[in-house]
Amino acid sequence: MDLSQLKWPLIVVVIVLGWWLISDPGVDFMYKRFTQEAPGYDVEKDKVNEAGLSRLGGFLLKTFRYKRCQEVLQRSIDLYPEGANALYNQYRLAKCAEKLDNYVEAVRILDYLRSIDAHTVDKRVPEKENLKLRADKLRETHELGEVSGF
Repeated sequence: MDLSQLKWPLIVVVIVLGWWLISDPGVDFMYKRFTQEAPGYDVEKDKVNEAGLSRLGGFLLKTFRYKRCQEVLQRSIDLYPEGANALYNQYRLAKCAEKLDNYVEAVRILDYLRSIDAHTVDKRVPEKENLKLRADKLRETHELGEVSGF
């Protein structure tokens, strides 16, 4: 059986599907998929949804869609505050806040992560010293002075 005639239609379908998934409607579809069920009923489903929101947020961060990334990561943190990616999502939320020129919020998040020593819980979050350096640089660069707690 010769399947060579299916090669190009299959390639086109994969490209179109991939393009749709990275477009705004595709992102909306994935967001709805991961937030359609309320957390707390099925632990395994919660893990999948929290991981999916985290991956979606990471994708949006890497594709420079900071506002949408901020929405997705905040929703993930709100739904799963004790999730496996919660602290890392907060760190990425600080990156989004910085990119969106919300330096006070970025400093607050960095200070909070430093105060709880988030690196000891999640190795993807930088160590306390690095978080302090980043927060101090934001304070100095943007003349923020003292920023009150998280």
